[in-house]
Amino acid sequence: MRKMRNIIIFTGIGLLSLILIALVAVNAWVIQRPVTTTPVIAEVKPYEWNKVKLGGNALSSDGSEYFIWNKTGETNNWIIFFSGGGVSWDAQSAAHPIKLINFIKGGDTGNYFPDIPFYMLTLLGGMMDTDNPANPFHGWNVVYLPYSTGDFHIGNRTVEYKKEDGSPFTMRYNGRNNVQSSLDWIYANAAKPDKLLIAGESAGGFGSAFWAPEIAAHYKDSEIFQYSDSSFLKSDKWPTVMNQEWHADFVNNFGYAPEADIIGAAFKANGHLLPAGTVLLQSYSVYDEILIHFQNNINDYTGPRDQRIIKEWSEEMRQSVAALAAAVPDYYYYLTDYGLKAAKGTTPHTFATRGDFYQAEQDGVKLLKWLGDAVNDRNPYSVGSKFLTTPEPAQR
Repeated sequence: MRKMRNIIIFTGIGLLSLILIALVAVNAWVIQRPVTTTPVIAEVKPYEWNKVKLGGNALSSDGSEYFIWNKTGETNNWIIFFSGGGVSWDAQSAAHPIKLINFIKGGDTGNYFPDIPFYMLTLLGGMMDTDNPANPFHGWNVVYLPYSTGDFHIGNRTVEYKKEDGSPFTMRYNGRNNVQSSLDWIYANAAKPDKLLIAGESAGGFGSAFWAPEIAAHYKDSEIFQYSDSSFLKSDKWPTVMNQEWHADFVNNFGYAPEADIIGAAFKANGHLLPAGTVLLQSYSVYDEILIHFQNNINDYTGPRDQRIIKEWSEEMRQSVAALAAAVPDYYYYLTDYGLKAAKGTTPHTFATRGDFYQAEQDGVKLLKWLGDAVNDRNPYSVGSKFLTTPEPAQR
């Protein structure tokens, strides 16, 4: 039941709510015209999600259709947002995708989304609510890249695996093709943003950091910001997983070597790969239950999930943030223990697309104000420095 609770928190809603959403949710309206022509985007209504079919080699890991969602606004500012949704790092983890039926049955709810859930749009709030005047990105245009390949949006491999019962299945680590097809559409429809926020949460926070230099190179005249929300998973396995399991060809495609702290490596590299003046932003819940859960699984930890494990993950994350703050120009962080569950000593996972985006507060500063000040007012600063100087115990 522990894994079930973890994934329920990961989705940001409870089991009953998820089932009800699944029963009533419907797919977004489909743009039927060619998706790489500029007139398409002018024909949709503002503040309504529109499903953009990509076709070609854009596929989810189970072979189903991959597509993106677009929402137009009333400014010339754009968000390119990379979705989260777990990870697959070997045959065993790939054999356990996240499926709605798993929530109903209970037990192991899975590691990653193998397709794009039809109810996904009903889970998108927070900074995606661009028609909300309280949102610092009110009026912005959004392109949302779903995540259904388990590979941080960078894989390029089709592999045959076997389940525990010996039955075969095909795993498509197809993130790279999906992103490239998505960018073809974005480049054709977002000519020259004034401000461009390249963002993502959880697994998408990694993807947004990896792809930011390529996207920024296309928009040389735009003001660039990169934001990763809740994306710290440290493992010595990453170089092998990325290059041998996912065939990401990481060094050739992204210009630097993967490290155990892969998000730290990405931000360090982006400090010089992105245009001068690009603002780099990270936010973390300091005892993130879901990231702790996944890091333990990736590193084959089978011991108790106690306060020692919570503290170890938190300290590793803080060390990463402190190192970036000391070494990378124009890097700023938001650390918070908002939502701390005293009995468990853990905090929620992600803010960007959840209602907590409007509520989370640390040291008198709301997360949405911190992000809005950095992007809209060009007034970036860090929040939660006390967590770097004097780490608090995991349980108070």
